[in-house]
Amino acid sequence: MNRNRVGGIIVGVLFFLLLLFTPEIARAIHLSISVCSEVLLFTIAAMAVNLLIGYTGVLPFGNAAFWGLGAYGAGLTIKYFHVGFLEALVCGTVAAFIGALLMGPFLLRRRGIYFALLMIAFGQVFYFVAYRFTDITGGEDGMNFARPLLATRIGMKDESFYYAVLVLFVLVGAFFWYLVRSPFGRALLAIKENETRARYLGLNTDRFLFVALLISAALEGLAGAMYGMSIMFAYPLMLDWHQSGDIVLMAILGGAGTVFGPFIGALIFVVGNDLLSNIISWWQIPLGILFVVCVLGFPKGLLGTALDLMRPRKTGFAFEAQTMHGTPLTADPESNP
Repeated sequence: MNRNRVGGIIVGVLFFLLLLFTPEIARAIHLSISVCSEVLLFTIAAMAVNLLIGYTGVLPFGNAAFWGLGAYGAGLTIKYFHVGFLEALVCGTVAAFIGALLMGPFLLRRRGIYFALLMIAFGQVFYFVAYRFTDITGGEDGMNFARPLLATRIGMKDESFYYAVLVLFVLVGAFFWYLVRSPFGRALLAIKENETRARYLGLNTDRFLFVALLISAALEGLAGAMYGMSIMFAYPLMLDWHQSGDIVLMAILGGAGTVFGPFIGALIFVVGNDLLSNIISWWQIPLGILFVVCVLGFPKGLLGTALDLMRPRKTGFAFEAQTMHGTPLTADPESNP
């Protein structure tokens, strides 16, 4: 086990302990526990976007359709069918998954900005459906519903709900970490780097993109369902393209193409939103300036730029030796011939 892996394990354990004691920390700094839950849920949504924009190279600017479908899927089943917590979570995830199944065959016909515009158009279709069907969805006013019990006698207050979100976050984070390091994740990176070359290598790029879209939609629908139950409310703006832009910004700000970058982006956005909105009414302006500075100064995101700075740079001699002999040089001398 090399030093990088040991360091990664230590950082992961410390990060988990920090999240485990977050409710106590939040109370000490007078921060609402619901904001902490919101950070983790938006991190999951940003991870879902990161799978597409950071590892596959497509622009998911209509991703809020899945976020909103998850919230409405959970809310509608709770309100009209009185399902439990886990059932509502599954229903929200399935609703987002079905939405991706419907959108996918049309989205795969386009790439680049046309993919993004078509995805926004589909997202707005779902938005207007939620906006117009007032008798079912509540229309512009949204829809209230009660937060279901986790089990027969287990209530879901803010702190217990946070720990339910934390369990979900750990499971999704582990799944995402494994996914991007699997052969499937490596294939997505190959498509991002050069889709034409990936096709020549025998990869069915449309099939890989479709599966990535379905996974991303399911993860975002899962987070959206939990978020809907967190605020006990679902409203049309959860499906709007403005919401899509916020989630994309979180992924880019933290570092698209990194596993934990979305957490940093979500933390800055959600906590910054909560703190600034309590101080000034025009809180969007300083937050927007912060995003502009980060995008211009850190083009790979905060975490991506930090990781680049920590990587050892090759010296001229090392680069010349690699070029002459055609063998990659690594930090472990035993791995070099």
